[in-house]
Amino acid sequence: MGKIDPRIDVEEARRLCRQAFERAGLPAGDAAMATEQFILCDLFGIRTHGLRRLSNYVGRLQLGGMNPRPKIHIDSKLPGVAVVDGDDGVGTVVATYVLNEGIRRAKANGIAIAGCIRSNHFGANAPYGWFACEAGMICISSTSATQTMPAPGGRTAVVGNNPIGYAAPRADGRHFIFDAAMSVASRGKLRRARDLGETIPAGWGLDADGSPSTDPAAILDGMVLPVGGHKGFGIAAAAEMLSAVLFGGRHGAAIGHQFKEPDRPSGISHYFILIDPAATVGRAAFEAEMDVYCRGLHAGAPIDPKAPVRVPGEAAADRYAENLAKGLPLDPDELEKLRGLADGSLKGEVPVS
Repeated sequence: MGKIDPRIDVEEARRLCRQAFERAGLPAGDAAMATEQFILCDLFGIRTHGLRRLSNYVGRLQLGGMNPRPKIHIDSKLPGVAVVDGDDGVGTVVATYVLNEGIRRAKANGIAIAGCIRSNHFGANAPYGWFACEAGMICISSTSATQTMPAPGGRTAVVGNNPIGYAAPRADGRHFIFDAAMSVASRGKLRRARDLGETIPAGWGLDADGSPSTDPAAILDGMVLPVGGHKGFGIAAAAEMLSAVLFGGRHGAAIGHQFKEPDRPSGISHYFILIDPAATVGRAAFEAEMDVYCRGLHAGAPIDPKAPVRVPGEAAADRYAENLAKGLPLDPDELEKLRGLADGSLKGEVPVS
């Protein structure tokens, strides 16, 4: 019989996470913003970016790698453009601030782009897409990251595993949300395989010498490979261009490593493009047509009748509803860490890779 993870009530998990962030120096409002990213990831089933990341964030705050009380500043030359200086704050806080600014401007102008410099790891794209959809917005987003992927045919890392996110609102709340990193497999999956003592399939990455490996620890010390070869590499490079180069942020080797340099800010950049359907066909008309569009996608004949076609975001919506009702599933050690970080009996831990 398989191991059953314990569950924790969502509100209790939210309270403990906020408490841990406040203990690490964040003001209450920022602690709440940082917490929502983790809670939503676990609700959606994106456990690699949920509460198990809390210890890492707290550890970096304790080491001085992130500014707990940043003075976030906006430079705006046009009504539909915002350039935000995150002052090395917690990435999920800075990114939420940037997203909200983009939503505000899109509501006033129909479309907006908001990006930032001097931020840190911003988690997963999906929660930001969900926030945008709840505000009635279409969202396109990405972030820069530490160099972890080689170019096709290369054996040294030159670009980060920069994800892409697309989100669009649906009337029933099962929003269209697509969130994908550009590697064959995420480093979170590799860490989990390493911790469980498992090997991984060939083609996921290279070791530090640039040789193929099936050892997750060796790949974590080396490089992950882009999905689709030159296609994934090109998308990751474009994401960094729009996140960092466009807004004057660090890029390439200038971006810090959150694990190897946990006591230094990473200098990461993010961007969000927000589009208000009210400025085109109207929100109600857009959501109605989205239903028609999604029904067309569902109409595709599945290979396995027991596994019907699903639109991006629907599986996450199902997990959201289940986890909201039953509580968040956490490994026993994760639950112990959450409580220890909240009451101060544990310090944060930053993994070495």
